[in-house]
Amino acid sequence: MHCWPPVPTRVRCATRRCWMRSDASATWLLVAALALGCLAPVRPASAGELRPLIVATYAYPGRDRAAAIQPLADYLARLGGRSAEVRLFDSPSALVEAMRSGEADIAVPNLHGFLQARQWPEQLAPLPVPEVPSVQADRYRAVIVARDGIDSLDALRREAPRLALVMVGRDSASGGFVPARGLRDMGLDPATGFASLAYAGSHAAALQVVEAGEADVAALASDVHDRSRPEGLGVLWRSGPIPPGPLLCRVAHDVPCARIADWLLQSHAQDAAVMAGLRDGWPEFGDADRFRQADVAGLDLLRAAIDGSTAGQPETRTSRSAP
Repeated sequence: MHCWPPVPTRVRCATRRCWMRSDASATWLLVAALALGCLAPVRPASAGELRPLIVATYAYPGRDRAAAIQPLADYLARLGGRSAEVRLFDSPSALVEAMRSGEADIAVPNLHGFLQARQWPEQLAPLPVPEVPSVQADRYRAVIVARDGIDSLDALRREAPRLALVMVGRDSASGGFVPARGLRDMGLDPATGFASLAYAGSHAAALQVVEAGEADVAALASDVHDRSRPEGLGVLWRSGPIPPGPLLCRVAHDVPCARIADWLLQSHAQDAAVMAGLRDGWPEFGDADRFRQADVAGLDLLRAAIDGSTAGQPETRTSRSAP
């Protein structure tokens, strides 16, 4: 049997007319159609019947994140046959909460946001993750740097009660919970072990704060530090490689998470602009040109790193803004 669709529509093939030779053959033709997939969902053509797909991420100083995810939104809109909107939220944590409340369907989080989302697997499903080349993936780490005179971890432990610490943000990975865990492993609580704790809002700003003498110790992404190699600062600690966070999908009847995952895995062959935009928005993606399946089991092992990092502590900020 051949099923002749009049034109692509936004409804399932089951609602379309299959032109048959005779009414007597309708029953077996219907069975055959089911077996051949004629009644499977098809790509819609009209965007008037489905609400827009909301593709979202979090804002970051100096990065046009809305522009970075626009190609992703356009790609998903084209394959899904529906319109798409881009939204920005204030932080990775705010992004996750927006997904849980139905304000976003697809999200590009950081690692911290992804690990937060794993608390609600029935609501938020993991999607593929950019495949970062291994050499670049190995370079994405956190560092703790200090001004001259604090040249060892022993000196840091000894002087910490008199030192000002600056980090990037509570829900940053390389400038937040990863170095916070490193400090705790040294016996130092970021919130109570130093004279003060401030959050700069970006990696570049955290580095500027300690360079300017407004703080004594900074925690930030290693690539930001390594590019400038500022004088008068020494690296006291460097983390292991930090994996990127996979994308997230809100589990809902009108958000086809499984199909979206497939579309992402095919995007390198379908629309290179998708990954180009993400690279522009997230330096940690390096030269990634495609998605791969996420190692969710491995990432779940990192969830404990969030617990007790700097959560629940007041998020004071320095006056210096990011460039």
